[in-house]
Amino acid sequence: MRIAIVMLGALSAQAGLSKLEAISMIETCDRDWVVGKAGERSRFQIMPSVWGHYTASRDYENPRLARAVAERHLTALEEAFRKETGREPSDFDRYVLWNGGPTYYGKIGFKAGRVSPVIRERAERYVNLREMKQDLTPTPLFAFASLR
Repeated sequence: MRIAIVMLGALSAQAGLSKLEAISMIETCDRDWVVGKAGERSRFQIMPSVWGHYTASRDYENPRLARAVAERHLTALEEAFRKETGREPSDFDRYVLWNGGPTYYGKIGFKAGRVSPVIRERAERYVNLREMKQDLTPTPLFAFASLR
């Protein structure tokens, strides 16, 4: 009796989180109701004064609205970075801009090595979330026996 096992081939798929998904995971683990120590609101931890630049609504717990505000704000941060540095922001840069702002990052010359340890650690976690890979290990689908 011969037994054949059919298996899936080894797969590796890029499964990193989007820019905003990764920010939300680091800031609040997707919890819409969290209010930060400095008054930051929404799953993205946006200061109300910044939020007000993009909408008059104060519905911080609305995930769709929070995403729209965060997307516009992140775009503005990326544009400011490009203007100041003449280059595209890396994911590390992107998180430092989100957490510390362009003024903070500019004061330290947009140099990753000069970022505070707390922000650096979070920025490294952000990079990891963006670059996550999923390993799909081969697994048996089924086995069958031949009666020959």
